[in-house]
Amino acid sequence: MDHVKMCDMEFYGFTGCLPEEKEKGQVFVVTCDMGFEELPGARTDELSGTVDYSEVYELIKDIVSSSRGNLIENLAYRLVECVLGYSELISEVSITVSKPSAPVDGVFRTMETTITRRRGEI
Repeated sequence: MDHVKMCDMEFYGFTGCLPEEKEKGQVFVVTCDMGFEELPGARTDELSGTVDYSEVYELIKDIVSSSRGNLIENLAYRLVECVLGYSELISEVSITVSKPSAPVDGVFRTMETTITRRRGEI
């Protein structure tokens, strides 16, 4: 299986259970790993044989920045749905959403969730 991975993209969003998270927002970090049975562009060197990173980036940015849900798990699931729907070339997507400023009393680098689905599982 071939992969295209877009790592540590930072977006400002409003996902969270607490009122201040929905009002003030915070930074979310997203990694998107797209799996392909075969990535034709690896052989042909043509953009039509892969995904356009800038388009996938904008899809993810739009969802994260407009989301007003409670859970990063749901945000990750919706991102997986969107990316799988972007191109028939993509056979599997794994999305990790990290919340570095999660409202948890303690010392941590980030709180995160990862959702992975194959085409046909959604």
